[in-house]
Amino acid sequence: MKVFDTLKNFVLGEDEDYQPIYDEEDVAQTVDVAEERRNREVKIATTATVQIVLARPADFSEVKSIGDDLNNQKTVLLNLEQVKSDDAKRIMDFLSGVAYANDATIKMTAQKTFVIMPKNVGFSGVDLMSELENSGYTF
Repeated sequence: MKVFDTLKNFVLGEDEDYQPIYDEEDVAQTVDVAEERRNREVKIATTATVQIVLARPADFSEVKSIGDDLNNQKTVLLNLEQVKSDDAKRIMDFLSGVAYANDATIKMTAQKTFVIMPKNVGFSGVDLMSELENSGYTF
């Protein structure tokens, strides 16, 4: 406690009525506990789940719910076979913007079928768009 007494006496002057609330052992124990807390390892068990949503919109009015799914980091399998060509283009324009804002990627898997994946989801396999274009399909 001499260090604390010396510091106290330096700042406040001599005070004979001073009674310390703790002693050097308490200070040492506090430091040991703090060191233990800093060095403690915490292991967190996590499980990753990928949510896939199948979207088959009939027209442009259904695009908002698909955009909400993308904003919630869900993978969307988008089938535009039932949509008129003009609506399909508007839907893809809108969802491309939502995907860009979320750093998601869009892959064409078949004619009028797309997979829109959040940034933490990967996709591997044959590049189907190139394969379809080589087979004579135009987009």
